[in-house]
Formats: sequence, structure tokens, C-alpha cells
Amino acid sequence: MIEVLTSLLAGGLAGTVVAFLLKTWTEARAKASIEHEYNQRLEIFKRQLDERQKIALVSELLAEWIAVPRGEQIPKDRNRLLFEASLWLPPELAVELSKTLQLKPTAKSIFEIFLLARRQLTGDASLASEHITFWGPEFEKPSQPPYSHEGVTATQVMLTSVSNIRMNRTA
Repeated sequence: MIEVLTSLLAGGLAGTVVAFLLKTWTEARAKASIEHEYNQRLEIFKRQLDERQKIALVSELLAEWIAVPRGEQIPKDRNRLLFEASLWLPPELAVELSKTLQLKPTAKSIFEIFLLARRQLTGDASLASEHITFWGPEFEKPSQPPYSHEGVTATQVMLTSVSNIRMNRTA
């Protein structure tokens, strides 16, 4: 009788220990699985954020390039931005950006560069160059390259936009 009681007690104790260990193992496994999933998502988010920052470098560099007329001293920041762009941008975008900044005959307009950067970032090619607004005719000087939408200067684009705004206000 004592042996049966001892066996039952030992079996119950062993069962309790096994159940506790199973519960602990299951919790640890679930926690590790969830942590792994969140770490993967965090890495994807960090990668996307890094890509966005690298592509945003294009707009910063082009804005700096437009702001300083040709012939004037090139600011240190512009060279830093250009070097960063050459290091981190995808090859196609880096090459096209360099052509534009070097005023090569085969260079794309700044609007096309923006759209190329947008396509690299989002994969969306539905936006066209006429959808990009450029404010700042004071930057358009004879010594600078034209900022054009297929032969239309930025000044003409801006004046057309201003005329459309005025007509919409009176309507």
C-alpha cells in the first residue's frame, strides 16, 4: 500500500515537473518566435528608412545645386552631398544624377531625376514631370542650365500655375 502511494506521489510530482517544464518551454518558444518576427520587421523598416534617406539625398543635392549659380564658389556641403550620393545611391540614379550635375548633353532634367528617385523608392512610375512644382524664378539665370519640362522653362510653368490659380479664385 505504501509503495502504491509512493508511486502515485512520485508520478504526480514527476507529472507536475514535466507540465511545468512544458509550460515554461512553450512560453519561451512563443516569446522567441514573436521576438524573431518583430526583429525581422524592424530590420525591414530600418532598411526602408535607410533607402528613403539615401533617396532624399537627391532632392537635397539638387536644391543645393539650384541655389548656387554657376561660376560661383562651390560650397563644401554640395561636394559632401555629391560624394554621399555617389556612395549610397543605386547605380542608375547615381549615374543620371552625375550627368545632370555635370551638364552633359544626354543628361536628364531635374524633374526626371526626381521621378527616377521616386521610382527607386516607391516603385511607382505614375507621376509625370509636369506634376512636380518648381518655385523660384529668381534662381533661373542665363548662366544656369534650363529647368524645363520638355522645352518649357520653370518660369513659364510657374507663370502658368499662377494664372491658373488666379482664374480659379475668380471662378
